Amino acid sequence: MREISSREQSVGQVVSLLQTTDMATCSSCESNYFKIIATFYGDNSRALDYLISHGVISSGSSRIPCPKCGTFLSFHEQDHLFICRSTFTVPKTKKRKNCGFSASQYKGSFLSNCHFAPWKLVLLVNHYLSRHWDYKKIQDCLGLSPNTVCDWRSFCSEVTEQWFSNQDPIGGVGVEVEVDETLIVRRKYERGRVLKQVWLFGGIERASKRRFVVPLNGEYGVRRDAATLIPIIQKFIRPGSIIYSDSWPAYRQLSELGYGHDTVNHKKHFVKPGQPEVNTQEVERLWRDIKEWVKRPKIRSIYLQQYLARYLFVTAVPEPQQLHRFFIKASKLYPPFLEVVRRQPEPEVFSEDEGAVA
Repeated sequence: MREISSREQSVGQVVSLLQTTDMATCSSCESNYFKIIATFYGDNSRALDYLISHGVISSGSSRIPCPKCGTFLSFHEQDHLFICRSTFTVPKTKKRKNCGFSASQYKGSFLSNCHFAPWKLVLLVNHYLSRHWDYKKIQDCLGLSPNTVCDWRSFCSEVTEQWFSNQDPIGGVGVEVEVDETLIVRRKYERGRVLKQVWLFGGIERASKRRFVVPLNGEYGVRRDAATLIPIIQKFIRPGSIIYSDSWPAYRQLSELGYGHDTVNHKKHFVKPGQPEVNTQEVERLWRDIKEWVKRPKIRSIYLQQYLARYLFVTAVPEPQQLHRFFIKASKLYPPFLEVVRRQPEPEVFSEDEGAVA
């Protein structure tokens, strides 16, 4: 087994820190879009160090036991391959046989089946987390095929969707929250393809600006009635919150469910007369911002949740921490196979007479 370099030792220290502090941000991770490009462009070694330090792939210096025989694996750096070099005695023939186990450094991880350079992946994710995603720019600048870019954008979307699904509810006792619905995809009755009409429902805390947004296109229901909206409110907004909404009938029972509730009639006013605090201006701003991000020609409603999760991640996480937080979440969603093996109890080792490891 090769010697562990000082560079790998420092990477291992960062991995340990991340495992103990979970989402803590390393000071070296805080960067912006252009600094990330300058740091990683064409530099596979630096990209691999970054991915290892965030737990995305296993470190070559990790002491990982072989799943078959329990002997610690050797690492072949050039091929990114962990190999078991142990031998054992076959009980019947008494001959020596190689264990033969091997596994890619990328196996089971976010990089599994990645057939292009790691630095390109880091820059692809960096661009995915920017405001203006451009398929053509990624293809031309990184030399990737259209299908590859499309596939990896979907993989990135899985990470941001998982991040969104694990967010805590907003609101709380005495916390002011605005809720509303908006139409994001309109039905076309003209010539050509008929688009499915899709509504969004969401809420935002006035003070912290924490928010949630869900499309009404299947998972939560498609109607804007109480049977659809009330369960969503109960899932995403804590009891005791003070909710401001328009006078849509679906909200009428909120005051009976442990929420403070007041309404403004948008057919007559944008702000309730005599009560200027009763309005939905924050959530209206949220809809304008989302439509600038998401709404575009040829938008497909089946991917709306992906678009929204990306928007919510990028606007909720400060830019200097976005790449860091993304890869930490990717390492949780796709834990490297060999890291899972390393954390399991070591297999029982038998004596040579029973066909054990020599």
